[in-house]
Amino acid sequence: MPRDEFRLEIIIRDAIGVCEGWGSENGSSGAVVAYIRKLPTMEGSQLDEIFQGLCASLVDCLDLGPVVRIAQCRSQCLRRYSTDGTCDWFSSRPETVCSECWQNCEAVEKRWEETSKTICEGDRYAQCPACQTACTYRKTRIAEKYMPSMLPAPRKGPVNLDNFDVAIVMRKVHKQWKDTGYYPGGRVPNLRPDTWIIVVTEQGMKQYSWQEWVPTLESLKEGLLYEATVSWRDVSTQLRRQQDLEQKRFNDRVRQFFLEKYGEKVLTEWRSQEDSQISEEVFRRFFFRRKDERNDEVLDTDGSPSTNGNSFEDLAVEKDESSKKKESYIVSWEPETGGLIGNQVTDSNSVQISLFPGTKYLVRIASNEGPGSFPIEVDTRPGSIQVKRVKRNFQDFYPWDVYAACIAAAIIIFAIAVVKFLRRKKKVNVEDV
Repeated sequence: MPRDEFRLEIIIRDAIGVCEGWGSENGSSGAVVAYIRKLPTMEGSQLDEIFQGLCASLVDCLDLGPVVRIAQCRSQCLRRYSTDGTCDWFSSRPETVCSECWQNCEAVEKRWEETSKTICEGDRYAQCPACQTACTYRKTRIAEKYMPSMLPAPRKGPVNLDNFDVAIVMRKVHKQWKDTGYYPGGRVPNLRPDTWIIVVTEQGMKQYSWQEWVPTLESLKEGLLYEATVSWRDVSTQLRRQQDLEQKRFNDRVRQFFLEKYGEKVLTEWRSQEDSQISEEVFRRFFFRRKDERNDEVLDTDGSPSTNGNSFEDLAVEKDESSKKKESYIVSWEPETGGLIGNQVTDSNSVQISLFPGTKYLVRIASNEGPGSFPIEVDTRPGSIQVKRVKRNFQDFYPWDVYAACIAAAIIIFAIAVVKFLRRKKKVNVEDV
């Protein structure tokens, strides 16, 4: 293979690797591009064009970079023009400046060619503090791809925000995650079944996911390095179980809502008229709703049923359909106390990783198409391994084993008591003689 073609093949492989999370340790496009720029036969601009073209055409990359940059800019607006984490227009004058800055952040990120002349130049720029904050951030920020696999492990709700944090609410629209809202620290969004929330903080990034699933530790073999086999074959089962539980909770809330609001009126109507207009079928369906007729929508903040059209069944079907296409996963592990992060890419639903002994690891499955899994603990410390084995073996006991052990113990205690009683009786007889 000619030298230039060989190097071009390297570029192609690395570009695909970044989009799937195979690139550098953190999946950053900048690291790979910096590496390929060392090749002497091509210019940096050519490599950038090749990389961007391959990423767009070969792989479907979910790039969070634009939404993260908008949130980072808006976080600066909160720090400069807000005192309590609110950024509303109809408030005091400082909050109005904050709201203007908030709007400018999205404008300079999405329409830079237009706003660079209208907002970031001329007399308006000099007399507009909100414009200066947004434009300064736009000119100095680093524009890089930000993949979902670069986020830390997801957390459970409720969402926790500091005053100057900014939450990005993501929802699936036509099987793709889209940003549907940004919330300042003073307005905390709710984590709902159809949402994925990414938070920009002063310390870094964090994410909250309603879809809660974890991988399974199949085995842990001792050696110079511990070989841990991790699988995630039952993801759909875990999500279905969670959806069913949430469905039951929702049905209870809906039933409670309608019973409190209309139940007494319906009962009064039913009992007061001999020839009631409410048929028995309607009466039963009001108080005892069939499973296939339940309203699967979430409740609004006022307690009434929502009409946003997102049902748990739709979410489940959407998940099943999306799972049919081939997806690459990034298995990530790091010490619980912090340190170097290990990554391994696979397109299967199981993997074997090597871990150092004497360390407690957090292992999770990351994805470039969504929030990924919650972490599990894998402990290679000797004492902890022994405890885990004891617990694992205890799960293999059958109930009749426990019953047999209890009966045997009772027989032994009874035998000891009989022997002691006979000895005491014999001793009394001897004294009488």
